[in-house]
Amino acid sequence: MKFVKITTVLLSLIALLTGAMDVIVGVAGQANIGVGTAAVAPFDPVLDSQVRFLGAVWLGLGAIQLVCLGDLRRYGLILQLCFAIVVLGGIGRALSLLQAGHPSSDIGTAFIAVALAIELLLVPLAWLAFRRATLAADEGFVR
Repeated sequence: MKFVKITTVLLSLIALLTGAMDVIVGVAGQANIGVGTAAVAPFDPVLDSQVRFLGAVWLGLGAIQLVCLGDLRRYGLILQLCFAIVVLGGIGRALSLLQAGHPSSDIGTAFIAVALAIELLLVPLAWLAFRRATLAADEGFVR
């Protein structure tokens, strides 16, 4: 369960920090992760609005995960839903690679590689560890 808690705290901190940056800075902040022309002024107002909105949603997901850690028995299903959302986002990111191609910058390529590793490897491992720990605890409780 320690792995689950550490992974969830790290994921939550990433979501809180990057989500807040997206809300405050908008699309301009995307240049930090290798985005090219979309992050150069003048910005498309719809894209900037979308980045800020999704940043708020991402920030909220991080906050929800931290609340869930406070009482895993009570909020375990919600935490698993959060994990599922992140994995679904990783699947979307992988689809983007297939449909839109790879980034032209090394920073962008590295960002996507790290993000995919977190979303499609680390989070599913934490999810599986949580499920196993929960099942083991339930079996021990029933006996």
